[in-house]
Amino acid sequence: MSFAVAGDIFFCKWLKIFINSGMTGFDHSVIRVDSWNEFKQFVDGLSENWVFRGQVGANWTLKNAIERTDFIKFYNGIEAVFLTEFQRGARNYLNKNETPEHVIEWLALMQHHGAPTRLLDFTKSPFIASYFAFEQCHSRNEAVAVWGININTIRHEAIEILKGYYPEDLAQSNNQINETVFEKIFFENDKSLIFPVEPFRMNRRYSLQQSIFVSTANSSEPFMRQLNFLREKVSQAVVRIEIPTVAQKEVIRDLQRMNIHRASLFPDLDGYALSLKLKYNSMKTAEESLRQQVDFLDKEQHRLMP
Repeated sequence: MSFAVAGDIFFCKWLKIFINSGMTGFDHSVIRVDSWNEFKQFVDGLSENWVFRGQVGANWTLKNAIERTDFIKFYNGIEAVFLTEFQRGARNYLNKNETPEHVIEWLALMQHHGAPTRLLDFTKSPFIASYFAFEQCHSRNEAVAVWGININTIRHEAIEILKGYYPEDLAQSNNQINETVFEKIFFENDKSLIFPVEPFRMNRRYSLQQSIFVSTANSSEPFMRQLNFLREKVSQAVVRIEIPTVAQKEVIRDLQRMNIHRASLFPDLDGYALSLKLKYNSMKTAEESLRQQVDFLDKEQHRLMP
């Protein structure tokens, strides 16, 4: 494997050390780190082309909310009917300035309020993704997962395919998947690929979380199956990083020092209340504090010895 940018060359080196079996075909990469510090060292070597998603279960695949529903299997086009009904009802709760203008903005609004869509939330910060992975992880799970996707590779490969369907639209948009192109993909609902989208208008919460959406081109196929449009590039552009759950308290404490917690990501009273709960649950016990002090004194003693 080879990559074009320095950060991704670093990624290739890590693969030689931590790679899991099963890298044949169109499988994504799997990396298992032994500690939180190891994870930080790994993501520090990645370029800014990567976006991330945290998940509580290391064995969970990537799924958008619409593919978890039963109704999406009823008939092709039911997603558009669902969107229309949401638009009709939501206008009762929105003023003129809050009402979206484009389909992608409507889907972002639906996503924000819990309605199932084909969009999957990612963040540009591996640490925000880590927070969502560790926030409610269970001790019965051995590891959480932070998924990484090289957004530049996804975008480039998707546009190369879409040029065959919308050459004039993409030429006019300077090869950007803008609102016009997205709406054609959405209503035709017959392509099989994934691509990044960023609505022009984002609410405050998404801005704080450094969010970016990754959309499927149709709503009937699972996200992971459409990811295979990358073919052999999947292993280079998609990675699942597994971190042991035993690191949860250490991770939460470290993220709090980075000002990443529920109150900063969800700036309301509910977010503040939960952030306090996690802060206190992650406090060091008296035994842990004593052990840390002893370890520190031992290191100092050895450092001063001739």
